[in-house]
Amino acid sequence: MRTILKIGLAVISDGMILLVRKRGGEHLILPGGKPEGDESDIETLERELVEELGCGVERGSLAFSGCFGDQAAGMNATRVFVRLYTGSLEGTPRPLSEIEELYWHPVRNSDDPALAPSLRNFILPSLAQSQSTAGHEVGERPSQFID
Repeated sequence: MRTILKIGLAVISDGMILLVRKRGGEHLILPGGKPEGDESDIETLERELVEELGCGVERGSLAFSGCFGDQAAGMNATRVFVRLYTGSLEGTPRPLSEIEELYWHPVRNSDDPALAPSLRNFILPSLAQSQSTAGHEVGERPSQFID
């Protein structure tokens, strides 16, 4: 079985998480991507967010949330491991490069079949649990990103 490592960013506000859909893709996924060369997780996020969303990431807001593995979205016989961070963006995200759509999705709704398996099965349930115990959310308000 093939494995893929991705670094993902959960931007959460008002109970909603920012997700993206790649051009021609069916699944909603986290912004982020695969490390190149010897990039650190943070360097990967910084590069990918500029490429995909035209935004930076507020380094001081980043918190590691864990590593989650599951079947890769739309790829049989491939397992993805997502090193997940929560944090805030610098700037207004817009779909660039291979990203076709931005979507604010309720953190507490992990039943949506459009979600990538790792989001549906592990990441959203974990984030929803963290929010209930922490009593606060990370990120900018979604209304700041809507034109």
